[in-house]
Amino acid sequence: MNFLKPESLQHSVKRMDEIIKNLFVREVAKAGEGGDTIVKAVVFMKKLTFNVACDILFGIKDESTEQALFDDFTMAFKAVWSLPINLPGTEFWRGIKARSRIVDRILPIMRERRKQLERGTLRPGADVVSCLLATRDENGEGFEEEAITDNFIILMIASHDTSAILASLMIWKLSKDPNIYDEVLQGGYSALRSTS
Repeated sequence: MNFLKPESLQHSVKRMDEIIKNLFVREVAKAGEGGDTIVKAVVFMKKLTFNVACDILFGIKDESTEQALFDDFTMAFKAVWSLPINLPGTEFWRGIKARSRIVDRILPIMRERRKQLERGTLRPGADVVSCLLATRDENGEGFEEEAITDNFIILMIASHDTSAILASLMIWKLSKDPNIYDEVLQGGYSALRSTS
């Protein structure tokens, strides 16, 4: 898995920095349009961790695709914790529909990646999807599309919510404890000075 090697991670940190800055600017501008200057931390962290996972782990860089996937994953995640009643209008039913839309969006991306791998225009370890597409079992058979899609969905749900909650709790702690906030701020300034 080349995307986990130190060189790749170093590139990923730079890319994450760009994603964070761009999303923060967009969210502040959006909040400002409504006459508000508040960015809701939990919602922002959920979008942020989702966008980072889409881009870094899965190579999805299109904003409209990210937003559509974010909306559907939010709905699907709610369905995971709902009563399993598959009737129109229930959370569970909406979650099943959302999962179907996720698959419909992911399959064309996977098929294009498979073609890129076959042509040699994409490295097998560029991201999780390309890694799964390139992996073969002892018989030389690759994973079926359904298995890759299921892995994608599981990884997105796992990486998205756990990271978002942790980041939100960190912001909450920083807002409540000025000493920790000052130490983190000074550490950030020190890091900036050492890189310039």
